[in-house]
Amino acid sequence: MNKKIFNNRKFSQSASSISLTVIVIGLILVINYFGGHNQIELDLTKNKIHAFSDQTNKVMHELKADLRAEYFGDSNGKARYTPLFENYQRLSNHFKIEYIDPNKEPARVRASGIKKINTLVLTYQQKSVKIDDLSEEKITNSILKIEKEKKQTACFVVGHGESSIEDITQNGMQSLKIGLEDQAYEVKEVLLSNVNLITTCNSILMLGPHGDLSKNELKSLEEYLNHGGRAVFAVDAELAQKEKLSKDFRQLLNGWGVIVKDGLIVDPESRKAGMDASVVMINLFNPTHLITKDYLQPSYFPFVRPIDPVAVAPSGLMSITSLAKTNENAWSELDIDSFVKGSAQYNEGVDIKKGMQSVAVAITGKHDTRIVVFGSSQMVNNQYARFGGNLDLFLNSVSWILQDENLISIRTKSDDEGRVELTEQNSIKIFWIIIVVIPFTIMLLGILIWLKRKNR
Repeated sequence: MNKKIFNNRKFSQSASSISLTVIVIGLILVINYFGGHNQIELDLTKNKIHAFSDQTNKVMHELKADLRAEYFGDSNGKARYTPLFENYQRLSNHFKIEYIDPNKEPARVRASGIKKINTLVLTYQQKSVKIDDLSEEKITNSILKIEKEKKQTACFVVGHGESSIEDITQNGMQSLKIGLEDQAYEVKEVLLSNVNLITTCNSILMLGPHGDLSKNELKSLEEYLNHGGRAVFAVDAELAQKEKLSKDFRQLLNGWGVIVKDGLIVDPESRKAGMDASVVMINLFNPTHLITKDYLQPSYFPFVRPIDPVAVAPSGLMSITSLAKTNENAWSELDIDSFVKGSAQYNEGVDIKKGMQSVAVAITGKHDTRIVVFGSSQMVNNQYARFGGNLDLFLNSVSWILQDENLISIRTKSDDEGRVELTEQNSIKIFWIIIVVIPFTIMLLGILIWLKRKNR
């Protein structure tokens, strides 16, 4: 064979192209092989709506026995929900799914008491639950319900102006009650004067109390907390005389390292989110505490007052820390009358100076007492519970005081339209860049190119 063929430039280029093609095909085959045997899934939605929460992962990995799942649905439902069930299977080999077509096995449907198509029946260690609204939140919470050996009781203290958990109006707390029951807690209302908190309640929730507490009621609270009690308190800003917080109750909280300050926190930045200045947007959370670790959702606190940890913790407290703070533009309004009349203006020397205001505090004490104090109870009433991460944050707090960390942040995630909000200053900049600078630059370059060609 003629050696000139091998020295030919075209031959060299062809050989290089063939070699490169072989290498690319080889890489594709290798990637395809490993991809088929090692599945990698990426969720590129803003709020990770297709990715399971860390808590669901933990719940599934901690299953100690087989979890039997029977799905009753037609072919359309099966195609829709199979990816969801397969995600659970990937998390644990204990998740055993069976698909049952009601049209082919009507007797089995009747025997199982299925009333609605697309129903999932979970059975774990002889306990069963039916779910007809299929989502990660519903399924994981149902798993937790049947996995728990005993329900824990959350007692709502009433009798001091607190809203009822049965109230369905805007100011009621029924949404919170439903949220707690979905987390497998037993919920009841109690009067401090009629119940032994230590023997009756695994936790107490006292939301929005005002007015005086009797000596016996204060004693009951003190004994409960001193014996390892678990509590969430929420104390609102005082907009009227009738909403005054008991001085003795403030002193009780102070004994646990919490300073309940006067004033109504006002934040003009809330108006950018379509809220009133008295509904404060909170997006600064403690990244080290279990309640707020990796917590990214903003919350909205209506009529909130400052809640600070004391500078020096009282004897017997293991830790006391702020959980959430406002942004730097917020201040504590002390002239409530002017605010009620429509004035939301910071007054130097009168109001508490602008800066990050603490609105929630977590405490651990001797005998493993756990307490969370919020500066607003209305954040979880029926009107505001679903705003941002309000309900999530509160339920996380209840789970933390009960040392039920598996339940923290198992909530439905939803995608959004990725709305961009511009300030007036940014809008002006964009106008000058798009309407003036870019067209002028293109025109100038065109003139320069034309002049250069003309002078050749």
